[in-house]
Amino acid sequence: MRKKTTKTPVEKVPITRQGFRNLHAQLLYLRRVVRPRVLEELQEARLYGVKVDNQQYLLAREQHRVLQRKIDDLQAKIARCEIVVGRKFLVRQVAFGTDIVVLNVDTGQTFRFQMVGPFESDVRNGKLSVDSPVGRSLMGRFPGEEITVLTPAGERTYRILQVDV
Repeated sequence: MRKKTTKTPVEKVPITRQGFRNLHAQLLYLRRVVRPRVLEELQEARLYGVKVDNQQYLLAREQHRVLQRKIDDLQAKIARCEIVVGRKFLVRQVAFGTDIVVLNVDTGQTFRFQMVGPFESDVRNGKLSVDSPVGRSLMGRFPGEEITVLTPAGERTYRILQVDV
């Protein structure tokens, strides 16, 4: 008797169109520009023999492995992506793709973020992941609400000042 193998469904990760384009552009760059260069270096190093003492060959082979891991990782990310197109909201509520302005109540600093998926998050450039502790706490909230979040840097309190769709 054969055992039935069941595949677990791949969990889709939300991403904006621009984020998907960026991932795809990175993949194309690695495939079309970087990989040919690395393969050329590997072939050149092979001319001196595939020996343990050929450091140039060992280095080129390791660079090829690292590059291939990056390409495989990007392909896996792209396969899991689900592009979320802008939605029309009747109420101003924090959701995927919205732009928000929050105030750190403790320090008085204000921050502007776009709520994005984990593959394109970059807090320094104003892209906050919906899967981060702060992002999860903000989701579904309305302007004027305060949230307290336990972050790696300690407990923080934020007030939502504005939500733009």
